[in-house]
Amino acid sequence: MNTDSIAQLEDLVPGYPVLTIKHPKCNGQIALHGAHVMSWCPEGAEEVLYLSPDAVYRQGKAIRGGIPLCWPWFNAHPTDSDLPSHGLVRNQFWELESTDVTDDGVVAKLRRDNGQWSALAIITIGSSLDVTLQSTNRAGDPLLVSGALHSYFSVGDVREVAIKGLEGTDYLDTVGDHTVRYQDGVIRIDQEVDRYYDSSGSVRLEDPLKKRTILIEKKASPSTVVWNPWIEKAEALSDLPNEHYLNFVCIEAAITNDRAVSVGKGETHSFSTRISVE
Repeated sequence: MNTDSIAQLEDLVPGYPVLTIKHPKCNGQIALHGAHVMSWCPEGAEEVLYLSPDAVYRQGKAIRGGIPLCWPWFNAHPTDSDLPSHGLVRNQFWELESTDVTDDGVVAKLRRDNGQWSALAIITIGSSLDVTLQSTNRAGDPLLVSGALHSYFSVGDVREVAIKGLEGTDYLDTVGDHTVRYQDGVIRIDQEVDRYYDSSGSVRLEDPLKKRTILIEKKASPSTVVWNPWIEKAEALSDLPNEHYLNFVCIEAAITNDRAVSVGKGETHSFSTRISVE
């Protein structure tokens, strides 16, 4: 196996490097900007992740689609509204520490370090897709960590999919007035959805049009976020074609701000997701 040709670093646009993976078991792409998985296509399967054709590739602008890394907080900062939504690292370039080609795929490690803290993304693109985000506190004060692996999944028509595994779970509905609700039965999407489920379990995304089921497993993630912007919010997003809200749903391994983890000096905390096609 010629490992040099399997994982290659190249510019998607000038000054915007991505790691392109062409392995017998999979194809994929990771942007160094945000340590952002843009694509994953296991052997014999269609593309699993949704990536907007209008995504913008420049420093300071998050990629629409794929798997943005939200860290060290999720959504708006819990105490300072002047800080950027979804954390500090999704709009910055990371250092590619290493790539390791195996029989099953490629393991890439990317780091973002400011001296006081270090974020390490370990991304395995193979017959399954594994993303682990490690937080290390190098300072004296505790580091409060929340965040999300904000996975966009490509679907044939979001109105036709069934999301299973969250039945019987309480969730915070953040559309309109924030309201705690109970999930009775499988999730069907026919309107804007932005929900934080109190669930650490696995989720199955059944897609009858693509004739596949995507399994989303998690570790050390006490929350599961389900999101689709629907019609009006999709029209307000300049980097998303108006009708493309039908083409994806986000199911995210998350640590919501109310479940934030305190990481002491010298300590490391990890949470992760594994995605596979059944």
